[in-house]
Amino acid sequence: MTTGTATPADPTTDPAPAHTPNAAPAAEPADTTAAKNSTGKTDKADKRGFARREASRTRDGVRALGSVVHHWGTAADQGADEIRRRLVAKQLDAHTERRTEVEQSLKAALKKTVKLEEAAADGGLTQGQRQDLTLTRESARRLEKSLTEMRKNPFAPQQPGERQIEWSRTFTRLRRGAVLTAGAIAVIESIVQQPRLGLLELAAAVGVAWWMGSPKTRLAQRQVPAELLLPELAPPAAAQAAPGTEQAAAPAGPLFPGDNGKPFPISLAGDNPAVAGELLRRALVDEGLAVRAVTDVTREKWGWKATAHLTKGRPNDLILRLPDLDTSLGVRTGGVMAQPQASAAGAVVLRVLQSDPFDPMPPHPVHAPRSNSILQPVDLGPSLDGTPTKATLAGQNIMVIAVSGGGKSQIVRNLVDYITSCTDAIALDIDPTGRGFGPLRRLAAQRAYEEKRIDDALDWAIREAELRTKQMGDDVDNWQVSDDAPAVFVIVDEHPQMAKTQKAKVIKLSRIGRKARVTVVLLTQDATSDVVGDAVADTFGIRIMLPCRKADVPLVVGSDTAVSEGWMPHRLVPSPGDWDPADAGCFYIIAPGLRDPILRKSTHLVAAVATQRVEERLAAGLAAPAERPEHEAAKDAIPEIAAVLLATFQAEETEALTLDRLHPHLIEYDSERWDRWKDKAPADRLREIGKALGADLRKAGLSLPTVRLEELEGSPRGIRRAALEAAVKATGEADGDDGE
Repeated sequence: MTTGTATPADPTTDPAPAHTPNAAPAAEPADTTAAKNSTGKTDKADKRGFARREASRTRDGVRALGSVVHHWGTAADQGADEIRRRLVAKQLDAHTERRTEVEQSLKAALKKTVKLEEAAADGGLTQGQRQDLTLTRESARRLEKSLTEMRKNPFAPQQPGERQIEWSRTFTRLRRGAVLTAGAIAVIESIVQQPRLGLLELAAAVGVAWWMGSPKTRLAQRQVPAELLLPELAPPAAAQAAPGTEQAAAPAGPLFPGDNGKPFPISLAGDNPAVAGELLRRALVDEGLAVRAVTDVTREKWGWKATAHLTKGRPNDLILRLPDLDTSLGVRTGGVMAQPQASAAGAVVLRVLQSDPFDPMPPHPVHAPRSNSILQPVDLGPSLDGTPTKATLAGQNIMVIAVSGGGKSQIVRNLVDYITSCTDAIALDIDPTGRGFGPLRRLAAQRAYEEKRIDDALDWAIREAELRTKQMGDDVDNWQVSDDAPAVFVIVDEHPQMAKTQKAKVIKLSRIGRKARVTVVLLTQDATSDVVGDAVADTFGIRIMLPCRKADVPLVVGSDTAVSEGWMPHRLVPSPGDWDPADAGCFYIIAPGLRDPILRKSTHLVAAVATQRVEERLAAGLAAPAERPEHEAAKDAIPEIAAVLLATFQAEETEALTLDRLHPHLIEYDSERWDRWKDKAPADRLREIGKALGADLRKAGLSLPTVRLEELEGSPRGIRRAALEAAVKATGEADGDDGE
């Protein structure tokens, strides 16, 4: 049993003494301190490792970003097939644009034609509107033909070669390089001008670099975009050119010593078609034209012929640059000729003249006296492609237009030489300057150089045409030419110098004489002067254009787009004198069977030979018109004022003319007499016109008072065609009775 005596406590088992304020803390053990130090070092090492990893990732991202920018900037992201498809897509766009443009133009032309025809049916057309209708119909016909050709020939692209694909990639690099340069400049400017914004941009750039650091960016060519997967853009089944197409492969490397890839004169090509084609392509590209290829390059005796295929724009863009191409290719003025092809939009045949294409020139044909018929074609001279220019003159009004030195006299001499060799044709020589047919003037059936004789000759021709028309039966469309009833050619030179009344007679004859085979050969330097311009498109079946003004070309051809179609007589150089013939005698022609804009040249009949032929033909005898009784000719003659009124009715194509509508034609006939009242009020002016017209009609012995035209709004005063014809007939019958 234990007692209550306390025993000493074991210090190893005693509880910890109670906390004593102000007592010093007890020292930690050594192993605990070492563990804490080790943990701190590990944390710092982890942070440094993390920073190194992130910095490495950002550095990798910067490299990756630079690789992506370089990959994009060098166009390495585009495969060869994508570039090829983009080049072909431009051709498809041009083809589609051209077809759409033709369709819209045709629709507009047809709409305009219908509108004019309706106006003609309602109340007739003015002379200008009638000409507009003719031009619109011709334009619609050409557009319809062009559209038919387009529909007949489906889209057939010219596949680009490796060189073209590489060129396209180079152009893409240049464009993208410009974008990157502009972007870098903009960033630098923003940093300089707004440092805070620059810090934000820097932070954003670092963020992008960090993001691109992992995973690593893999650079590759992208897939072809969906918009380029059209069937028309698909690669060809076999790498071959279209049938009938020859493309001279451009030599690799420089074409000749010193070649720097820029345009050079085509004379450096020698006889190498490949080099010539490349020099043509360079010249076209240097002028800003989008050229797919230059094909069908052939050496001709006069230079080079090739076909340029445009991928963008219109053939007219090329034609407008022809003067510059003359310089680039080192040829004479007008040495580069272009002929757009209606069968292939964007295709233009180029002819580059390095020498005279008509040297040596064939001799002028020999026409023995009374050896030909006007019903047979005449050869006017060779064309650029070597074929003869044959045209049948019978029943054709002919216009010859040329500036001074253009060779108009040469054409006239050839026409007269042929006409006077025929047994069934005669020529009238009308020239207010007195020069006339020159050495052939003695072969003319009539010569008229003075005003009175010119009037008499024109009056005779008009009467002959009208009498023949009356004599033709209902079953006869045209006068039957024979030795006893020859075709008549009224050859009028220097038309602008004639009096207005004489010009009116010429135009009247051109309109009424064709079927009667009494036709006009009109020689002029200006197709747009006075009344000539009103009659060109619809009355002259043969139109010959020597060196002339550009403004005349659309009017003579009858198409607003004549120049872009390849008609370029305005680029021919007239002769400055005998020492330099230049392009005198070279011409373009529109005639039955001759519709292509091909350069041609008239053969030359020298004056000495012409004089010899005159003697031979006079000795053999010339064709002559049938003689008519004097009373028949007198009966057929009509007063001059009546002739003017009849011509006006025919021009306006109407059965009734108001005085207001008649007045412009009377001014054209004689402005001094009929334009005296322009300052008067409309009612007073019409009253004076009516009084003056009545006086002229009474003086001419015509019973033709003006009447109210009740069918027209306001019932204006005027005259009717039927009343005029009856008055003329009554006057003719009275003259005939007196003659008998």
